[in-house]
Amino acid sequence: MFQIAVCDDNAAECSLLAEYASAFFSHRNIPAEIDTYESGVQFLAAEKFYDLYFFDVMMPQLSGLEAARALRQKEDEPVIIFVTSSLESAVEGYSVCAAGFVLKPIQVPPFEDTMNRVLRERFESRTASIRVIHNRVPLELRLKKVAYFENRLHQVYVTLCSGERFPITHKLGDLERVLSGYSQFLRCHQSYLVNLDSVEQMGADSFLLRQSMVVPISRNYYKQSKVAYYRRRLR
Repeated sequence: MFQIAVCDDNAAECSLLAEYASAFFSHRNIPAEIDTYESGVQFLAAEKFYDLYFFDVMMPQLSGLEAARALRQKEDEPVIIFVTSSLESAVEGYSVCAAGFVLKPIQVPPFEDTMNRVLRERFESRTASIRVIHNRVPLELRLKKVAYFENRLHQVYVTLCSGERFPITHKLGDLERVLSGYSQFLRCHQSYLVNLDSVEQMGADSFLLRQSMVVPISRNYYKQSKVAYYRRRLR
């Protein structure tokens, strides 16, 4: 059962968004349960967690952005879609790692385009994995747990988002080809493949990741790294 929260102070727009979301999942034979909230304050007071959140950006007392920041203090990587009539305010949503945006007045085609992309990127990728060899033992490596791959002293190491690190019996070039279908993985250096979903900030010559991890960006890969980083942020 897919659990969804819709938070919008405009009752008519809240109801319409819930209706569109219900139809979207129903047409795909995905069971879904939707709760609606009239304000960010009401949502936070409920203290419930969902698979997917819709927040209206502009709400009195507590904006959607403020509600999202409060939610991120309680839940790791919530999947949030902001609903807004202003592209300018939508840009602020990147500060809380929004999964997507829906513009008002809501139209079905762009709404479904956003939903299809979010499901593909945020939910299918949660279970995506590749098979690797560690100490001659095959393992299923969940991609969402990977911060980066590093080629060091003729050995490739996996560093997880938790900070754990271990060697695998693979070449970095082979991994790059295997991961070519996953846009979050980027070759940013001759010796590094980074998971852009783990990147907090891009510097002049490196990516700053969670857990204060740093991945270098070489001069030869800088241009493509910059394009990929901002494209990922703006999706």
